[in-house]
Amino acid sequence: MLSVDAAETAGSAPVGEHLRDQMLGQDAPAPFGHAVGFLLSQLGYAVTRRFRSDLEAVALEPRHFGLLRAIATARNLSQQSLGESLQIPASSVVALLDQLESKGLVRRRPDPGDRRVRWVELTETGRAVLGRAIEVAISIEEALCRGLDGDEREALIANLQRVAGNIGVTLGVHPASEEGQETGRPSVPWAKG
Repeated sequence: MLSVDAAETAGSAPVGEHLRDQMLGQDAPAPFGHAVGFLLSQLGYAVTRRFRSDLEAVALEPRHFGLLRAIATARNLSQQSLGESLQIPASSVVALLDQLESKGLVRRRPDPGDRRVRWVELTETGRAVLGRAIEVAISIEEALCRGLDGDEREALIANLQRVAGNIGVTLGVHPASEEGQETGRPSVPWAKG
């Protein structure tokens, strides 16, 4: 696997020319799994299905896991700042927090100095459930990275972050939370107009 630095200097032909040769050349075309976009889409779909299925054991959905992790890692987090940090519309944050609160995983409390502000924190039950959900996430990460050593895993992450940057993906924010509110379709910052 190439590191980010090695990838910058490797190969003389632009990626597009190389892909045209692979997909349209005289030789047998490369399989779809050799195209970065297709492979990422295939992996994303498989990982999402596995994560959703495995989280059922702790009665969570992936979107709940993301909120619980954000709440756990922040101190003095308001409902509004939670939504802003994850780029989730306020109405969606309220609905998700309602679900988590009904399960006894989070608690919202008013700010004594500003009644418009609601602080969000994990309950003891929420911490315990999040701990079990993190173990689920770790087991999936271990399965994904089986056969990679630590340096290879870090290089893979660095290369994927670089690819994400090429298309304007905000690191740490799931694209599903950035969906266009007016069209209902995902916003794609790198799409051609």
